[in-house]
Order: sequence, then structure tokens, then C-alpha cells
Amino acid sequence: MVRNYTILFIVIILYGCDLLTTRDPEKPESPRSTFVSATTPELLFNNLKDSFKEKIVENYMACFVDEELSDKKFSFVPSAGSSAQYTILNDWSLSSERQYFLNLRSQVSAKVPIVLDLQNMIANIQSDSAVYQFDYLLSVYINSEVRSYQGNVQFNIILDSRNFWVVRGWEDIKKQNFSSWSELKGAFHP
Repeated sequence: MVRNYTILFIVIILYGCDLLTTRDPEKPESPRSTFVSATTPELLFNNLKDSFKEKIVENYMACFVDEELSDKKFSFVPSAGSSAQYTILNDWSLSSERQYFLNLRSQVSAKVPIVLDLQNMIANIQSDSAVYQFDYLLSVYINSEVRSYQGNVQFNIILDSRNFWVVRGWEDIKKQNFSSWSELKGAFHP
């Protein structure tokens, strides 16, 4: 009799705890990422474009040199005139890149991607470094309007100690009559 009560008690507990039922899968807490290790320069620039589209700061920062994985330091040369308007651009660093991207991401709609279009590539490739030039169009949807930034960019990229391509430095060149990427950076850095 005691044995029957024990079995009944165990069955009630198991049934009440839903231990034998399946549950719905949890939704992911973070957005899916298309980031892949940049074993080629093309993958690096795809990661850069995708980091804007997906607005994932970690992916954006992974496109730049990590000074713990390379003896090279990051550098940024702003477009002509923008450093007079935004003096922060004169001392731009990796932490400045992070802060600008975070601020930019917080101002745009989560549903609308930031679009970076890189066109007219010119490349000078060495064994462990390269210089890539592009015409760029960066489209950002802010306060119910699309803002466009256009110019020419020169990326100096290197292979880090993991053999991944990363941006070591870059120069922004303003296109006449258009706002430049440097101006976007200056406007979104506190």
C-alpha cells in the first residue's frame, strides 16, 4: 500500500512539473550575424558593409586592427575641412570608432539598415598588406529622412597575427558638394 502511494506521489510530481513535455524553443537574444573571419580582403569589406546593415558593433570593431594582435597602430585621416568642424577627428582612435558607431546605431531605426556601398575598387596588394580605394555611398535613415554621405576612401589593410585581414588605417576624401563619412563620424561622436 505504501509502495502504491509512493508511485502515485512520484507520478503527480513528474506530471505537475512538466518534465515529460517538450517546450517551445527560445528566440535568440541577439540578431543573427553574417560575420566571417576575414581570410581575404573581400571578406573584410563584406564584413564592414554587413556590420552597418546589421548594426552590430562587435562585428564593426572586428574589421579594425587589434593592437594586441599586431604591432601596427590604427590611424584615420579625415576629409578636408571636416577636422576644423569636428576637432575630435584630429585625435581619432579605435575607441572613437566604437563610440561613433554606438551613437549612430542608437539614432537609426532598428528596422532600417545602414547601407554602405563601395564601388570602383582599385587595389594594390602585397603579401601581408594592401591598399584599397573605393568610391563610397553611405546611406543612413535618421529622423524620418535618408542622409547620404559620399566620397572616396583609401583603406590600408594588413594581415594580423591570426592571418585575418583588418583595417589598419584609412583616409577619407571628400567629394565636392557632398557630406563626407568624416562629417558623419564627427556628428555622431560626443
